[in-house]
Amino acid sequence: MRNPTRRNRNIGTSKQGHGKDNKLTIPYPAVVEKSFIERLSDYHKENRTINGNNFKFVIETTRENSAHACTVDDIAEIIRHIPPEDYQDLNLIILRQPKRKEEILASVWGRLIYSYDFEGTNGPAIMLEAIDSDKTLKWTKHLTPEKRWS
Repeated sequence: MRNPTRRNRNIGTSKQGHGKDNKLTIPYPAVVEKSFIERLSDYHKENRTINGNNFKFVIETTRENSAHACTVDDIAEIIRHIPPEDYQDLNLIILRQPKRKEEILASVWGRLIYSYDFEGTNGPAIMLEAIDSDKTLKWTKHLTPEKRWS
């Protein structure tokens, strides 16, 4: 005989489906047709001439506990020692502050992007990300196609 006052024991559990729809993913808004690495906010630009080539440095403002691993002067000094034929069309270097969710899901020190669209120009770019010195970076030992941005 069925007792209508008896509570279903599966309510609110994963067996019933609780928590299946809240996946931890980086948001991709439909309005903006850019990936999360192309969306920059609150930045300033610096132009430098190194070995006769004009470089554009884009520096995004960091959070209170984050910092970039190197300065624009450090990067310019390293580039000064590279022969110009080795970096050819590369002239955009971005010092980026990742969002907190991006730090959790796609943490990297830097990226080389072969086709980056910035303010109407398209070309290769190097992106160096700010890190939180209080946290440790944990990387998986498995490389999958889903980790292609990492």
